[in-house]
Amino acid sequence: MKAPLSRGARRTALIAHGLLIAAQLAIGGTLPWLGAALLLLPLPGLWRGREYSYQWSSMLVAFYCALWLAEGWANPGGRALAFGVAALAAVDFVSQVLYVRLRARERSAPVPASAGAWR
Repeated sequence: MKAPLSRGARRTALIAHGLLIAAQLAIGGTLPWLGAALLLLPLPGLWRGREYSYQWSSMLVAFYCALWLAEGWANPGGRALAFGVAALAAVDFVSQVLYVRLRARERSAPVPASAGAWR
């Protein structure tokens, strides 16, 4: 049996979210540490696969993407690092939204007649 597509999106979201937290911690300073602490809030729900956590976490991650894009634009010296973290946040955002959409599609898909039949 084929694995659901949402499993890959969830795995990508978890990896990207963990890397985003690690990037925030590696950058150092007060604001990135506070940013990493905020990213830890949805982690238990993301780990359990709760769609509601993925929904509101995607809004939080969209803010991080915009923040790091603005940082890269304003600070030419750290442009590569800022744009790299922004790209990581964008991957996290897209995979979280994709997970929610694919889960909704899988839930609403009709069950084949042979799947529920007793033999």
